[in-house]
Amino acid sequence: MQEVRTYYYNQGNAVRKETELVLSPARSLPTREQREREKREEAKRLQKITDRRRAAALRKNRLLTGYMIAAVVLTCLMLVGYVGLQTSVTTRMNHIADLQNELSTVNADNKAAESRIATTTNLSEIKDKAINELGMVYATNNQIVYYSVDGSDYMSQYQDIP
Repeated sequence: MQEVRTYYYNQGNAVRKETELVLSPARSLPTREQREREKREEAKRLQKITDRRRAAALRKNRLLTGYMIAAVVLTCLMLVGYVGLQTSVTTRMNHIADLQNELSTVNADNKAAESRIATTTNLSEIKDKAINELGMVYATNNQIVYYSVDGSDYMSQYQDIP
C-alpha cells in the first residue's frame, strides 16, 4: 500500500494552513464472480422484499374480500326480509279487501231483509190486531207524563230502540 500525499501551494493573502491529505489506497475492482454473486444476493434480497409485500397485500385483500362478502350477504338478507314484508303486507291487504267485500254483501242482504220486512208489515193490521185481539187502547191525557232534561245529563244507548 502506498500513501499519497498532497501539498497545496499558497498564493495571495488568504493563506491556508498546510495540511497533509492522506488518501487511502483505492479499492481493487471486484472480480466477475464477486459481481455476479453480489447481483444474485441483491436479487434474492429484492425478491424476499417483494414476496413479503405480496403476502401482506394478499392478507389485506383476503380481509377486504371477507368484509365485502359479509356486506353482500347482509344486503341480500335485508332484501329478502324486505320482499317478505312486502308480500305479507300485500297478502293482508288482499284479505282485508275480501273481508270488506263480504261485509258489504252482508250489509246489502240486511238492508234488503229490512226493506222486505218493512213492506210486508201493514200498520193498519197491527193496530187492528192490537185493539181487537189484545185489548190495547190509546193513552189518555192523564197517563202522559212530560219531563224536562238538563243539558248536563246524558244517556248511553247500547241497542237500537225497536
